[in-house]
Amino acid sequence: MFKELCKFFAGVTAWEAVVHASLGLSGVLPINLFGIEITPFLNTIQIIGPALMSCLLIYLGWLRKSGRS
Repeated sequence: MFKELCKFFAGVTAWEAVVHASLGLSGVLPINLFGIEITPFLNTIQIIGPALMSCLLIYLGWLRKSGRS
């Protein structure tokens, strides 16, 4: 069950990184969404953080050997 949750959330966090990368490349920043100003710096954090988390979750979901036999 844990591995399946890691696989699901790896996709969610990868999607988050892709959306913020597209925002950064589209030239619409800074943008105000629901009262929160998304600056290029904040957007960069929102690309790097989820991308790293997705890599960790990919490792846990697909690559790590299970401790049970």
